[in-house]
Amino acid sequence: MNVASRHTYSATPAVVFAAMTTPDVLIEKYTALGHQDVTIVEWTESAGVVRVTSKRKVPMEVPGFAKRFLNPLNTVEQTDEWQPATAKGERHGTWKVSASGVPVSVGGTLHLVAAPKGRTVVEITGDVSCSIPLLGGKLASYVGADVERTMRAEEAFNDTYLAGG
Repeated sequence: MNVASRHTYSATPAVVFAAMTTPDVLIEKYTALGHQDVTIVEWTESAGVVRVTSKRKVPMEVPGFAKRFLNPLNTVEQTDEWQPATAKGERHGTWKVSASGVPVSVGGTLHLVAAPKGRTVVEITGDVSCSIPLLGGKLASYVGADVERTMRAEEAFNDTYLAGG
């Protein structure tokens, strides 16, 4: 299943990038989304490449067909890796999410680009797949829908954070 998000923020690329990669902001965001035991496992910057890995427990309503594969509280590790900023402050990168004991792979690309009037567009695309025969597609679709709900919640948090509130 493909997942995608395109959102415009009322802040410059540098400000949006900082909000999306600063450990304290990430912890605040994931906690506000109801995630538990949020930690930043890694934050590195080398030659302009920024890599952030977070680990957290994510609650999820699990439908009957998925109870063999998902728990109501899953430990998730996410790694975002951003390439150096261009002359215009734009950034491109990748993201990957894995959940302990869950047979689903999730990941894709990140694009942060300048928009008119000092705004920024962030595009996130990805793929959710599962190798389990028969139920794999259904499980990937369910997890993909949850990933997209989380993307929307993250956008709402970022909007509020960037507005100063």
